[in-house]
Amino acid sequence: MKKILYTFAVCIIGMTAGAQDRFTSGQPFHSEMLGIDLPYAIVLPAEYDTDVEKSYPVIYLTHGIGCTPDDWNDKYIQFENALNQMEGEGLGDFIYVFPTGLNSYYSNTYDGKFPYMDMFIQEFIPFIDGKYRTIADRDHRATIGFSMGGFGAMVLPLKNTDTFCFSAPLSMSFRTDEMYLDEPLKWWNEQWGSIFGGVDQEGEGRLTDYYKAHCPYYQFTKENLEELSRVKWFIHCGDDEERLLIANDDLHIQMRDNGYTHEYRVGDGGHTGRYWRMCLLEVVPYIDYLINGATLWESKTVAPEIRKDVRCNEDGGTVIYLAHDGLKRSLVKDIVRLIKQDTDEEKPLAVVTCNTKWASLEKKMKRWARRHQFTDAQVIAIGKAGREAYALQSNFSRLYFDNADLLDDETQLSADPEKFWYMSQTDDGPYYKDMGGLYKACKKSGADFQYRVRNGVEDCRTSLLTGIETIKPYIIF
Repeated sequence: MKKILYTFAVCIIGMTAGAQDRFTSGQPFHSEMLGIDLPYAIVLPAEYDTDVEKSYPVIYLTHGIGCTPDDWNDKYIQFENALNQMEGEGLGDFIYVFPTGLNSYYSNTYDGKFPYMDMFIQEFIPFIDGKYRTIADRDHRATIGFSMGGFGAMVLPLKNTDTFCFSAPLSMSFRTDEMYLDEPLKWWNEQWGSIFGGVDQEGEGRLTDYYKAHCPYYQFTKENLEELSRVKWFIHCGDDEERLLIANDDLHIQMRDNGYTHEYRVGDGGHTGRYWRMCLLEVVPYIDYLINGATLWESKTVAPEIRKDVRCNEDGGTVIYLAHDGLKRSLVKDIVRLIKQDTDEEKPLAVVTCNTKWASLEKKMKRWARRHQFTDAQVIAIGKAGREAYALQSNFSRLYFDNADLLDDETQLSADPEKFWYMSQTDDGPYYKDMGGLYKACKKSGADFQYRVRNGVEDCRTSLLTGIETIKPYIIF
């Protein structure tokens, strides 16, 4: 009897392990165009072998430089675990393909000697469509990529709008022109010049016509709006990136200026697998929303719960001035409650509101100082109230701005390195240049900062409260 139970247990464990082990690497593919083997990995839907009449959309996931397809499922990104989590929440079925990208930037070389992109479009995709039950059209084909693969996830649809309907570059590896001009020659030759031309060139000679034909800055123009808007774009980058966030943020601003509808996110993190795993949890449900009409992605942006029993008294060692430009009183009360709920009641915290449409923030601060004792002053500024808060920055130890208006010329923004700065916005917010400009000023001065860009939603209350919720962990009192 024990032997039977043991055998049954082993079978069950084996079946469970097999069901979970869906990331299959080392799948053979030989490219005739390149004359080399390019093994790929694949994840099939859980019901792929049983529901043999069903076909599926495909997501191509492109890896970074020096990586392989298996890096998508390493101990940091853990693609298979992330997928199980999303499917448990209701994610629809896809075929996930992880190609070998070498160090190609998923592009043809300028001299035509290594036509990687042509191979991908003309050989690899038809091979996948022929081997698996894919829905073999552009409306059911998407890309996601990290780092160099982020560039691939961008450039493949950029140059092939008839092939892909969606692109999600994560921490996309590319530079502004100025950055490329400053690259050390060895690094330029190995990573960029060998692909886009300008080998051994210094200065403007690096910015070849071939480079411009692949660089997002030169492609997301007003002239290309109709063609490139056929693709849905979702750009994601961490605020701890060095130069990459500057490049990605500048691209977001350019796309906003030129009328491109797109999703843009900046989260807490750097050039790491952990960050890209977090990105997947939002990006993949968004693809499901676009392609399958699913609702999982929409359910992820909800207003935080506000407790009505929070005391909003104004006595404290730390005072936070909440400056706004005419929000409804009920919404202001909810913001104050959200700031104060779940805080340590033994540490006094006052939240003083100021509607800058009717009262000067500076005068409100002076009146408060005459009547109360406090040890530290901080400010949360929303909308047009940001201008006065920014002008009064010397009065605060920590400054938090949400969708805030700061200066007419964002290139003139400065950030005191002795202060802590927090800037957040929705990706459709009106003051995107101000928030991006302040982030760059913080980078330049070496100030301690956090930068967030979240999903824009139509409901003002949800939008503001989700913004305040991201600020809360950084309030120190």
